[in-house]
Amino acid sequence: MLLLKTESYRKGVIYSSLFNVTGKSVAFIQQWLIGYYFGMGTASDVFFFTYNIILFLSYFFLNMTTSVLIPEGMKIRNQESDEASRSFFNGFILIYVIIALFVTGVSLFDIQTFFSVVSSFPEEIVGSNIKLIIWCLPIITLNIVVSILTEILASYKYFTAPNLVTFINYVSGVIFIVLFHDKFGIVSVAQGLVLGYLINLAVLLLMMRKNLQWNFLRISYKNTRTVIHAGIFSQAGYVIYLLALYVPQNLFSALPAGSLTAVNFADKILTIPGIFLVTQITNVMGIKINNLVSTNDLSKFSELLHKLLIVVPISLFIVSIAISLSSGFLSELLFSWGKYDANSTRIVSGILATMIFYLPFSFIFGIYTKVYNAFGKQKTFFWLQLLTQGLTILLYLVIIPNHGLYSYPPCRILPYIMALFIGMVPLYGYCPGIKSPRILLCYILVSVLSIGFISVSTLLNVG
Repeated sequence: MLLLKTESYRKGVIYSSLFNVTGKSVAFIQQWLIGYYFGMGTASDVFFFTYNIILFLSYFFLNMTTSVLIPEGMKIRNQESDEASRSFFNGFILIYVIIALFVTGVSLFDIQTFFSVVSSFPEEIVGSNIKLIIWCLPIITLNIVVSILTEILASYKYFTAPNLVTFINYVSGVIFIVLFHDKFGIVSVAQGLVLGYLINLAVLLLMMRKNLQWNFLRISYKNTRTVIHAGIFSQAGYVIYLLALYVPQNLFSALPAGSLTAVNFADKILTIPGIFLVTQITNVMGIKINNLVSTNDLSKFSELLHKLLIVVPISLFIVSIAISLSSGFLSELLFSWGKYDANSTRIVSGILATMIFYLPFSFIFGIYTKVYNAFGKQKTFFWLQLLTQGLTILLYLVIIPNHGLYSYPPCRILPYIMALFIGMVPLYGYCPGIKSPRILLCYILVSVLSIGFISVSTLLNVG
């Protein structure tokens, strides 16, 4: 198949972005159908809370993969051999499978008590949705394994193929909801996702066997000590980040039914431009950054970084303004159907109008992550992550309980703005070629204008 082949970095960004946006659009349709058929109530809140917690757990392993395993595996490939690199990856695929199965098994014991502790849902709500939660649990293992296989393929420049096969997962979810929503209720959502992940896993394994002649039986733990040393700080910082994702979920679960679902929908709308303009560019450029640093080509690295840190943030800010101004229209267009209610639609619109300004800052922070990891500076990034996410959690705990849902976006965005200026200082030491007043001017301009828009939008929502 033509699409299941290696690509250049530029084509990788374009094609993988198109397929990923298509896949995420179908994912949004899948979640939109949840509200259409089941409304924004306690059942949808429990589903999104459970699914998000599972994704947060999966992100922990994905971060280890992208920040430590992929750079180390590519270094082994460039400096030793491709076979040694594959054996290295196989060792951690096995470790991931064992850990994921163990976590899934442990999660099956006393589910009701566990969810009553980690969420603010009343026990009767958790109890009435036990079947839904149980169907979600296999996604832990499937998501973790699919993620590491996808990243390995990306390191071989198979940028498009992983996103194409991921599309299968979301199509499966849509089909299950449409066909079985009457028979299985909201549980059909989880059932469709599990089937999609299974198909996705089979396709990825087949691709690696057919396209790369991958032998999964050759395993090596030769570089484990190096990986563990680098991974300690990378993962420690990421745990703080995951905690920053979890805290608002817990706070929202204590609010009136449908609140968590409404915020989730605003985040999912944000995900579509975020995938196309942030995630895909940072992922593909992360591979290129790893290659340039591993071959010590710092002049090209500086040139690339200079372009990324000026052109992309300004473009993202312009996109953010357009989406913010049209948030009311978008929410009304999407959520004036089925069992959606006017209050939930208003929440989606208000959160989206402000949260969209997270895009430029998340992009810059993502590029920082790739650069720190490429230079093996996970310890430095740990402190930056600790400062950023620690402040975010503090703002959540102090401000959201007192000022409600609409204070969520500024609490999330403002610490990232601060991190951009602090995080630039260590980069000067790794690569003096990126010292440029134009980068600093770009940061100041985008930050000041974004804070202005965020302030006006938040005041309008609260008022």
